[in-house]
Amino acid sequence: MKRFCICAILSCICSIFLFSCTEDETDLGMGLQDPSSVFDGKVCDTLTVEAVTVFDDSLLTSNYSSGVIGYYRDNIFGEVKATMYTQASLSTPSTGVSFMNTTIDSVVISLVCNGSFPKSSDSNSVYNLNFEVFEISEDLYLDTSYYATDSKTLGNKYYDNTIAFKPIDTVINIKLDPTIYSKFENKEYANNEKFLEELKGLCIRMNYNTKTNCMVYVNYWATATGLTVYYKESENQDTSSSYAFLFDKTAAHFNRYEQDYTGTELAVFQTNPYDSISGNGALYLESLGGTSIKLRFPYLKAWGEQHPNAIIHQAELYVKVPDLPINDNPPGSLVCYRYLTPDGTATSIIADMLDGVLSSGFDGAYNSSDRQYRMRISRQIQQILTGVLPDYGLRLFVNSRRTTANRCVVGGTNNKSIKLKIIYTE
Repeated sequence: MKRFCICAILSCICSIFLFSCTEDETDLGMGLQDPSSVFDGKVCDTLTVEAVTVFDDSLLTSNYSSGVIGYYRDNIFGEVKATMYTQASLSTPSTGVSFMNTTIDSVVISLVCNGSFPKSSDSNSVYNLNFEVFEISEDLYLDTSYYATDSKTLGNKYYDNTIAFKPIDTVINIKLDPTIYSKFENKEYANNEKFLEELKGLCIRMNYNTKTNCMVYVNYWATATGLTVYYKESENQDTSSSYAFLFDKTAAHFNRYEQDYTGTELAVFQTNPYDSISGNGALYLESLGGTSIKLRFPYLKAWGEQHPNAIIHQAELYVKVPDLPINDNPPGSLVCYRYLTPDGTATSIIADMLDGVLSSGFDGAYNSSDRQYRMRISRQIQQILTGVLPDYGLRLFVNSRRTTANRCVVGGTNNKSIKLKIIYTE
């Protein structure tokens, strides 16, 4: 028994030692003091940063849980239009639905809202939004990838009217024209496939001619989002019934985002989306298939050769946001990808973003007090210096760029608005 107890104690001690040696690194409490003092290390924050603004030319938007519908224009980024294309799926696919011997009272689209842009300080302010709803004349496919530049041919128009929208509104209801009743009245559908033969899908957008600046964030997978048919049985006209068609993950859907940079500093992307704009004076970050930033550290390898025994304890990328009217509502956070090829045709998320909890490791969140973003890219820099990864550059995107409309202007490299800070020992 005594030998057993000794072995058990030794086993516990070994386990404690093992887990203490393999515990994930955390930034908990790091903000309380300078990281260089934590590691008693040296600091290098003078490495040259090269940066250009590039266009987000291939943004996948199909089958995400949220999206944006609306219009917005400013003098810096021009105008952007956001349109939704979606199927409507039966809420009872196993049993189908029958509208035989019924009278249709109304057909209503409901959109659950989880925010809007621009963010208003007055929750009671009213935006008069002219919505349009069209029938889609082409098939949508659940297993097909659709991008921000894709579109579908439109058919019958089922709605063109103004809705008073407040930022505090949680649902927008759109009562469609009675011409859509023919899709349901005295019809029955055994499954989704049969229904989609009759109604391939719907396009929901703003009437862009009204030029009303408001982008609405819509939760497509919310239970209350979808198309509801209200009807009465022919034998009982006193009782109303309803049936819900869903825009959820069983329905193919995507968003189209259109940028028009005519007359702005970004006009080059109007004619050549594969071009770039020098970041010496300013850089531009825009969601919804807009712009992103490409970074390079041309002398990083040379620095590594001068410090062959350097151990990187912390590498932080800082992006300053100048105090400008356009930056009153900047993106909440940024994400960082690395280029996989010299020609920049492919990117991948950096390893630091996969380490632990995003907010406590990589960070990327906007700090309104310092007016800057901070990203920890320690593993990325270490892997470049050790030759594990090639150095083709980094790319900064707005986080949630498919589902939010925020944008901002970043100070250029001439005024050191983007800085790489390396804390190391050797």
